[in-house]
Amino acid sequence: MNRILAFILLLVITFNTIRYVSYIINGPIAAYYFVMLAINLAGLGLGIYYLFFQKRKRGRRS
Repeated sequence: MNRILAFILLLVITFNTIRYVSYIINGPIAAYYFVMLAINLAGLGLGIYYLFFQKRKRGRRS
């Protein structure tokens, strides 16, 4: 995946995570918000790992 596209996707996941946290804090509590928050946090962790901590393969192409 292109790094620019991955960065944009990570920004969208970050905004969604902030949105669901604000829904949990301000609105009536629903199980849907906790499930979506968990999915967004998992995506956020995987996205940060993909962008910043994944080692690049330096193999030769045959």
